[in-house]
Amino acid sequence: MTNKDIKTTIDISHLSIDQLYILNQFVCKRIDELQKQLDEAAIAILRPGMKVQFTHDGTTVTGTLLKKNRKTVLIANDNAKTHHKVPAGIVRHISAAPLDLNQTVVKNGLK
Repeated sequence: MTNKDIKTTIDISHLSIDQLYILNQFVCKRIDELQKQLDEAAIAILRPGMKVQFTHDGTTVTGTLLKKNRKTVLIANDNAKTHHKVPAGIVRHISAAPLDLNQTVVKNGLK
């Protein structure tokens, strides 16, 4: 039997509303922990200048990674006119591309 064949069913029909709220807190906390692990793993792999992709509303967006933060990354579209700040966990590495300094983010009025 493979992992795909294993199905777990949990009968929650007997739980009170208070118990369901407590269960919901545990489930949400676990989801947050798993998402954090995915984001941290993605941040460790990603580097500025990489060609990356992510999917938003069914559309695949391709661009160059400009900056890494703790949880998010800044991506410039291939047209270099649009920037996207997205969670690192949804970004996929395509290839390394030379960093175009004309796309960098302006800080404190300096480029």
